[in-house]
Amino acid sequence: MMRRAILLSPVFATLLMLSVTSAVSAATGTLHPGGFPLPEGPTAQITTNLYNVIFLIVTAVVLVVGLPLGYILWRFRASNRPKASTFSHSTLLELTWTTIPALICGFIMWESYVAMIKLRTMPSTGVNVEAVAYQFGWDFYYPDASEAGTHVKAEAPTKPDAALSQHGDRLVPEMVVPVATPIIMHVTSADVLHAFYNPHLGIKIDAIPGRINYAWFQADKPGVYLGQCAELCGSAHAEMFFNVRAVSQPEFEEYIKARRVDAGLPAVAVATVSGTAVSGSVPVATSTTTAAIATSGTASALSLGVNLASGTVASVKNTSVVPVSDTSKITPSVPVHSTGR
Repeated sequence: MMRRAILLSPVFATLLMLSVTSAVSAATGTLHPGGFPLPEGPTAQITTNLYNVIFLIVTAVVLVVGLPLGYILWRFRASNRPKASTFSHSTLLELTWTTIPALICGFIMWESYVAMIKLRTMPSTGVNVEAVAYQFGWDFYYPDASEAGTHVKAEAPTKPDAALSQHGDRLVPEMVVPVATPIIMHVTSADVLHAFYNPHLGIKIDAIPGRINYAWFQADKPGVYLGQCAELCGSAHAEMFFNVRAVSQPEFEEYIKARRVDAGLPAVAVATVSGTAVSGSVPVATSTTTAAIATSGTASALSLGVNLASGTVASVKNTSVVPVSDTSKITPSVPVHSTGR
């Protein structure tokens, strides 16, 4: 009896795990087992759909393989069949258990490829936001609103985050974006490896010194979505939070006006952009907004922080799938930007 329980325990443990995760999913109102956050926007939905497909396949494999295996181990145990069987193999069975897993793996590969293409193809229109990571915080810039070398930066936090501060002293930077609008992220690091990660919005991209990585997301509902660095970057890695606040288009325009005033620029609203292009010495956004905002020829704020540690600006390699000009010779020569550390 004890041996039978040992043999069947993995199967029962798996079924128990599926039951518990399903109950957690129902209790928390999440889309799938595991208690993960509901997807907010198309990129998060793409990732969630892929997860759900693979999760269902794995569940089916556990049931189809685990249950018969448990029965076979019990039914043909040595104590029940003292004389061993003499058969050696079955060609049909071996072909079956080779072909079906191969087809399953091929299906998962195709679904992953389709999801990757959707995630790595930048939208043709949207709002560009630049993120510069450093130990242990974030700087966010709006290149569409920048003008004549003046970089428009997100508002610095002044009040501790009540939800994250145990001692009431944690300042969490916030990136404000419009709802229902693709946000094209330009991500780099000023010192060591970091990662820009927001689970609700379905975005995760490495922040690498000397390199600009691109990713995109879209928030379909107003709200504040918590993100964090997802690459071990030092002693305060766990403290490296940030918020993405999605607001209406009028609220976003007012926010940009205020940030332009803070940067010493006229209070002019900025519309969405029509893709990205190389302008000047580094990749920057080209805007379809009013002629009062002359982004052409303005260096990206990312180039100001790609190599802060050494005090010089290194070559920036463009790793985006956005159609851009030849970036192999991009060598920014603008001053190093201070991240306020």
